[in-house]
Amino acid sequence: MPGIVKVWTDLPASKQLVLAIVLAATIFAFSMLARTASKPSMALLYSGLDSSAAGEVVDALERMDVAIDVRGGSIFVPAGQRDSVRMKLAREGLPQQGQAGYELFEALNGFSTTSEIFDVTYWRAMEGELARTILATPGVKSARVHIAQERSGAFSRNKPKPKAVVTVTMARGELSTGQANAVRFLLSSSVPGLTAEQVAVLDSDRGVILSPGEIGRDAFNQSDVLGREQKLEADILDLLEARVGVGNARVQVALEIDSEREAVTERVIDPAGRVVSSRETTEVTETSSGANSSAVTVASNLPEGDVNGGGSQSNSERTQTDERLTYDLSEIRREREKLPGSVKRLSVAVLLNDVETLDANGDPVSTPRSDEELNALRELVTMAAGVNEQRGDTLTIQSLSFEPIVNNGVVAERNLVSEMTERYLMTFIQVIVLAIVTLILGLFVVKPLLAVAPADAAAPSIEQLSAVTPQAAPAPPDALDALRSLATDKTDETAGLIQSWLEEPEQTA
Repeated sequence: MPGIVKVWTDLPASKQLVLAIVLAATIFAFSMLARTASKPSMALLYSGLDSSAAGEVVDALERMDVAIDVRGGSIFVPAGQRDSVRMKLAREGLPQQGQAGYELFEALNGFSTTSEIFDVTYWRAMEGELARTILATPGVKSARVHIAQERSGAFSRNKPKPKAVVTVTMARGELSTGQANAVRFLLSSSVPGLTAEQVAVLDSDRGVILSPGEIGRDAFNQSDVLGREQKLEADILDLLEARVGVGNARVQVALEIDSEREAVTERVIDPAGRVVSSRETTEVTETSSGANSSAVTVASNLPEGDVNGGGSQSNSERTQTDERLTYDLSEIRREREKLPGSVKRLSVAVLLNDVETLDANGDPVSTPRSDEELNALRELVTMAAGVNEQRGDTLTIQSLSFEPIVNNGVVAERNLVSEMTERYLMTFIQVIVLAIVTLILGLFVVKPLLAVAPADAAAPSIEQLSAVTPQAAPAPPDALDALRSLATDKTDETAGLIQSWLEEPEQTA
């Protein structure tokens, strides 16, 4: 320790400042190197979470004493702890995506809960559970469900029907019409009294996908048409490759879809035909009886005499029947609804590779396919694709020679070395740069500063250097220049000599 202090005091002020800066830089470089080497590899835990859900996850990780690295909307943890951390967070119900579900009923108190509070909690729980189910759809980032239910009076007969709106945010791609219809079916099947026509589906990027009152099965978009074309192409290609071989056929299908919706109501009246619509029959019967008047005589006053005095009795009866018939004309009513999505026109183009044969010299020769084979394949494609010439469909099959495939290079495949390099490349670069900086500071700055001896120690060092290096050349006339030359050529011996000087006890005067 005293020797180090002596070397420090013998150095000039400028070199002391440079040495202090170099030592500080060296310590900093070594600390950064150690920190980089000891820093664990971070792996992605969650990304794309809501702000509230991400805050809950970060709080839980801090309670678990887990290292966290937040980069934008992504949360990183040490790679070795990622799986266990996910399980622990799942046990706590984190992260919570979407709205709260049936767990809202746990906070209700049976003594203080009114019917209004229970109804509101029920609908909130229903919205949360439906939103969680929608989040299970591949590609969905977030979902919100709103159900509007009007309160009906106590004596109301007609209960109002509920309505619903679903807002979906996609993480990748776009919300297709098929997925929107699935969301409609989910809500209409889960909420009592809710019909599919009363559910509106919105995409946060594209806007309205299905509006209220629009029947879901009527809607289609270009992606649905493209999917139908690709499926038809794949079916025809599988059929052709079974005959011509894999890679010897190309199929292109174009569909023209009718996008109009039409409702037709037809009423046919037959004036020649009559139909009895009603029959009314009325029957009246009248009966009357009476006696004719005669003169009064003595005989009519006797007890056994003729009371009627010789008069006559009269009776009458009448019956009347009325029938009323009502006729209507013969009528036929027809209602027909034409939905969009029907095929207006189908165009199919098929290209087949020529048959390759070998000539007498063994060289390949391309021969076009025969007309019989093309006609047979045409019939197969017509039946498989459903080509209807009356509708205006077209089918073209030609046999041409395919161009050979040109090898444009070697396909690079991922291997273990490339994956390790991609994952730890920045770490390797940091370690190498810090090591090089540390080596440069140590060899070219610290060591030369410590190797230079003070000027006043030049005289006694000549004999010692001569004793250490007997094969050295004779000293030049200038002793200081000789000392510098020897110190430059013999750095290791010079460092040992300086160390021996520092270890010798100081001589007293």
